[in-house]
Amino acid sequence: MRKLYFLIFLIAGLLFFNGCATDGVETNVQSGNRNVNEIASYNGPKARIAVAHFRCKAAKCYSGIGSGIKDMLVDSLFKSNRFIVLERDETFNDVQKELARENGKFFNKKQGPKGGHLERADILVTGAVVAFEPNASGAGGGIGSVIGGILGGVGLKSKNAYIAADIRLVDVATGRIINSTRVEGKASSFSVGGLGGGLIGRVPLGGAFRVYKNTPMEKAVMVMLDNAVRSISRLIPEHYYRYK
Repeated sequence: MRKLYFLIFLIAGLLFFNGCATDGVETNVQSGNRNVNEIASYNGPKARIAVAHFRCKAAKCYSGIGSGIKDMLVDSLFKSNRFIVLERDETFNDVQKELARENGKFFNKKQGPKGGHLERADILVTGAVVAFEPNASGAGGGIGSVIGGILGGVGLKSKNAYIAADIRLVDVATGRIINSTRVEGKASSFSVGGLGGGLIGRVPLGGAFRVYKNTPMEKAVMVMLDNAVRSISRLIPEHYYRYK
C-alpha cells in the first residue's frame, strides 16, 4: 500500500510541475495589448516602415543580441501583414551594389531594374535592449517538499529569463518621434532533475540567439516580439496606413 501511495504522489507531482513548464510565461506591455491573430488577418492599407539596428544598453547584452532582435522584428512585422517593410543596413547596401553592377557596361541596358525606384520609408523603428537576463532568478527544491516529503531526493530546478526593449517610432521626413513604448518578455520553466527534463517548447531562433534555443530566454524573446508587433501596429497613427 505504501508503494501505491508513493507512485500516486509521484505522478501527481510530475503533472503539477509539467503544468508549470508549459504555462510559465509572463508578459507585460506598458502600452497595452492587442490580439496577434487580429493583426495577422489584417488585409487593409499598410504603413511603410524600416527597422534600424537595436542598440545594447543592458549589462549582459552584446552587439549580436541587438542585431538578432532587429532581424527577428523585421520578420515579425512582415508576417503581421500590416506593413510594407523596407530593407536597410547590409542587405540595402547589397541592393545598391547590384544596381550599380547591372548598370555597368557588361549588362544589357534594356533588361533588369533601373535605379531611382527604391521605396522610401515613412517610419523608422529604432530601439535599444534595456534588459537582458538569461537567468533572472531561480529556485531550488524538491517534489518531496510539495507533497509532504514522501518523494524526498527528486530534485527540482527553476530557470527564468527576462528581456525588455525600448522602441521609438520616428517620422523619417521630419525626424519627429511619433511614439515610444517599452515591451517586455518574461518566461520560466521547471525541469525535474534526473528524470530527463526538456520541457521547453521549440521556437526557431537565429544569429546570436541560437545559444538560447530550448531555454526560457527563447520563450521570453518570442513573447517580447509578439508584444512589439502589437504595440507598433497600435501606436502608428492611422494616416500612415495608406498603401495598398
